[in-house]
Amino acid sequence: MKNKILISLFCFISLVGQGQTLKNYSVKGQFIYGNILKHTTHLNNLVKDPVKGAELDIEWQTMGEQPWHHYFHFPTVGIGVAGLDLGHPEMLGQLLAVYPYLQLPLINSNFLKLNIRGGAGMSLLNKRFNNTATDLNDLNTGNAAIGSVVNVYFAGGGNLEIPFGGGIAAVAGFNWNHASNGSFYQPNSGINMLNASVGLKYNPNYKQHYKPQYKEQEGLPQRFSVEIIASCGARELYYKDDKMYPTGSLVLGVFRQLGNNLRLGIAADAFYDGVYDGSSKFKRTYLTTDELKNKIRVGVSLQPELVLGKLSAGIHFGMYVYNPLKNKEPYSTAETGTLNKSLIYAYDIDDEDGWFYTRAALKYSLTEHLFLSLGLKTHLQKAEFIEWGVGCRL
Repeated sequence: MKNKILISLFCFISLVGQGQTLKNYSVKGQFIYGNILKHTTHLNNLVKDPVKGAELDIEWQTMGEQPWHHYFHFPTVGIGVAGLDLGHPEMLGQLLAVYPYLQLPLINSNFLKLNIRGGAGMSLLNKRFNNTATDLNDLNTGNAAIGSVVNVYFAGGGNLEIPFGGGIAAVAGFNWNHASNGSFYQPNSGINMLNASVGLKYNPNYKQHYKPQYKEQEGLPQRFSVEIIASCGARELYYKDDKMYPTGSLVLGVFRQLGNNLRLGIAADAFYDGVYDGSSKFKRTYLTTDELKNKIRVGVSLQPELVLGKLSAGIHFGMYVYNPLKNKEPYSTAETGTLNKSLIYAYDIDDEDGWFYTRAALKYSLTEHLFLSLGLKTHLQKAEFIEWGVGCRL
């Protein structure tokens, strides 16, 4: 978890570490009001009152020092600090989050600004399963949504700015926010929120009239590249197991640069998940033996990614082509009979992982050929594991 925070800060510093951009900053304060989504049955008794809180942001307007500033029409880079009361003090408690984000302009006029933004960082929660449950063997007596103090924090949405003059603007936004530990510790249903915000933004240096100037940029080469990524990690499957299992992945992808700010890849993904050794008390996958084949899954994925200088980020969409677990889930059905599912089939995510997976991916280039990789692999809204990796680009 600490490594993920350091990578996020390293990427953030690389985005804003230019002279003119550093001088052109704004401070934004917002009140937040929203609700937690009941995406699992664990949250039915946990969610009570609305989410309330505040956020303080510092934003830097990019000024064109880097080519990618021009490609994205001079986006804003920011860092936010949010404090939220989750509406059930005894069980869900309070959340404190710190996260860097990138804001892309959709409309940028003197009278109105409309932006979309996304970011990821760290969140701290003072209430979790171990300090709320009266019975550590019963998910219904504690905060089964969160199993750790330190968690990741995702934020994505849009906002509106209306300048008043004198460096002041009214702001309003609507965001999806998420806190969880990526299944590193259990229980980990996670918390998903839909939050609205309203506040004010102030630019202390508005009299200096910092304004980015567009310059014609050379296009990136429209060429193919090949990437190989090796990742590792660890996770728990069930809170009663009290055991950490190793995870890993190997990715071979071919990418085509579609423009200055977008590339598209097709990849083969191989995953190793040590939780499937048949020892877990969690009755979700019907396994009676410890076999290597049950720990391996192979898929193909479509990988669109935004390119921001040395940084790239995207959401990958994949389907399994080799998945021995599909005929061992749900547990009760596999236990009583032999299943023979096709490549694509109907399923309930509460009972099985299914054939579809996604990955939120972040890559940072160290050299022309070497880069760091960070991914969160999920099955729909359920996190499987975090991928900490290193890659080679040819």
